This record gives sequence, C-alpha cells and structure tokens, in this order.
Amino acid sequence: MKRQIIYFLILSCFMLADVYAHEAAKTYNQVSLEVSSSADVDNDTMIASMYVQEEGSSAAALSNEVNRKINWALERLKQYRSIEVETENYTTSPVYNKNQIISWRVRQSIKLESKDMPLMSEVLGDLQGQLKLNGISFDVSQSKRESQTKILIDKALAAFTERASQIANTLRYGDYKIVNIHVSTSGSSPRYQSRSMSVMSEAKVAPEFSAGDKTLSVRVSGSIELDKKI
Repeated sequence: MKRQIIYFLILSCFMLADVYAHEAAKTYNQVSLEVSSSADVDNDTMIASMYVQEEGSSAAALSNEVNRKINWALERLKQYRSIEVETENYTTSPVYNKNQIISWRVRQSIKLESKDMPLMSEVLGDLQGQLKLNGISFDVSQSKRESQTKILIDKALAAFTERASQIANTLRYGDYKIVNIHVSTSGSSPRYQSRSMSVMSEAKVAPEFSAGDKTLSVRVSGSIELDKKI
C-alpha cells in the first residue's frame, strides 16, 4: 500500500512538472511592446457657456425673470442655424445668513456650439444684453476627430508592425505572431479663454479669439510570440 502511495506521489510530481513546463513554453518567447502616434489638430469648434442669475426675496418672481431672459435668448438664437443651442442646469437655492433664509438665487445656463467662430463672437456680444458669459472653450469637431484618429491608428499599427519585425530580426527569429493587441485613443483638454461682460458688450468690433489646437494621440500595445529561431 505504501509503495502504491509513493508511486502515485512521484507520478503526480512528474505530471505537474510537465504542466508547468507546457505553460512556460507558451510564454517563453513572448515580448510585450507599445508604440504611439500623435498629431496637433487645429480646433474648429467654439463652445460658449452663458447664464442668467437673479437674486431676491421671491423665488417665483426670480424664476419668471430668469425664464424671460432665457426665452429671449433662445428666440434670438433660432435665426442662426449654424449654432447648436442646449439649455443646461436650472437651480433655485436659498441664501442664508445666520441659519436664516434671507433671499433666493435662481440660475440657468445655456451652451452654444458652432464652427462659425466670427458669427459666434458677434452673437455672444449681442446676448450679453441679457445674459452673462461664463466661459469659452475650443475643441475639435467629432467629424474631424474621427478622420484624424483613423489616420493616427493606421500610423500606430504600422509602427507596431515595424517594431515587432525589428525585435524578431534583432533576436534572430525568422517570424512572429501577434498574441494580443490593444488600441486606445486620447485627446488633450480644451483650451479656455474668457472675457468679461463689459469688454465684450462695449467693444465696437467683435472680439477675435485664438482657437489653438489639440493633441490627438493613439496608443497601440500588445504582445508578440517569436518563432523560427535562425
């Protein structure tokens, strides 16, 4: 009986060793690598945030006044088909002093977005008769981003293939195969500019803005398995 147990233990050890050797062989010739491709792309879209804020003793009266000004702005913006308009946060909040409500504050924002930057500049100056400018940012439009990203993906994949071939040749392997590959994209944050209400509303000529650019990048990472040792 003891001999059978010892024989079984020895056989199990050989089987485990064979499994470990087989698993090690799977990754023995694998190499991980990563490449990237990037480009500075001109921002072609202007995004502006404007708001109305009123403060007083009657929340209902304040809401009516905020609604009136926002509706006035939305009505004026209907004539500009190249400008996308979106209403945003609407808040009503109490103002406290020594744990007592002394007044109410009502605020609503709208977002304007367009590729026609000269027109946007003029419209912002006009709307500041009733609304306040919260901030301006610039970005790459979705269509332009997708077009540029496709180009960067092609470049990054070509660089990955070139790097894999370089590794195989340098290590004296005749071939390789891709084990896994991952593609990810990214873009830097928009660049912001802001101008005070008085500067824009009092200017006789519509202000000019520098849209700047954004860095788009594509990263390709993965593993290859070297084959056919020379």
